[in-house]
Amino acid sequence: MPSILVVEDEPDLRELVRFNLELDGFEVGVAADGAEGLAAARSRRPDAILLDLMMPGIDGWEVLAQLKASDPALATVPVLLLTARAADVDRARGGIEGAVRYLTKPFDLVELGAAVAEVLAGGPEPVQRRQVQRQALSLLVRIEGGDPARPPATAARPRLSRLDGTPASPRGSATTVAPGTLRTLSAKQRALIDAIASSPTVSDAAAGLAVSRSNVYASLRRIARKLGISTVSDLVSLARAGGLT
Repeated sequence: MPSILVVEDEPDLRELVRFNLELDGFEVGVAADGAEGLAAARSRRPDAILLDLMMPGIDGWEVLAQLKASDPALATVPVLLLTARAADVDRARGGIEGAVRYLTKPFDLVELGAAVAEVLAGGPEPVQRRQVQRQALSLLVRIEGGDPARPPATAARPRLSRLDGTPASPRGSATTVAPGTLRTLSAKQRALIDAIASSPTVSDAAAGLAVSRSNVYASLRRIARKLGISTVSDLVSLARAGGLT
């Protein structure tokens, strides 16, 4: 019997999802917040995780980031986001950061069970994740004014939105970083910032680090939040202008 971990801070909704998934034949564990969800996933690896985004304390974005940065066994657990955030930019972010499904509230309980079953039957999680990441990148290009259906003739793949364009000078809130926050970055995050600063495009930085563009973008999102920078574009511009040295 497949096991599902439901991480949701609303008690009534958490129990409703648990009850209906059990009716669908799943073994269901529940967690009331992000910290409890991480502990539950680490103590007993589930077959899939249903994860709310807006939770007190450790929110769903941070839970997703920690899951995908964990040991390989836990990192390959498929994550389905279940959230009231319906904006396309959030949907794109979910795919880029590693979720294999993005489900919005209110939702149909039959469709929810079908989505979980589809993910469990859909093959290896890394394969599903890469496919969703490609779709999310195309959505991001469309959001930011590109046309993913018609990439430039000289390009092998669509650009990672305007981050792959010509370096620009810092703008708006990206001109300064709070004192001491740079020290909170890990060695890998510092290496990524250095690669971004010395590379003409994000694609070149990703190639130099031997990682995917989607992984680079997800890491940049986490760095921007840690440094209090409003957007990844601002972070890239500031790094290229030498403001993060």
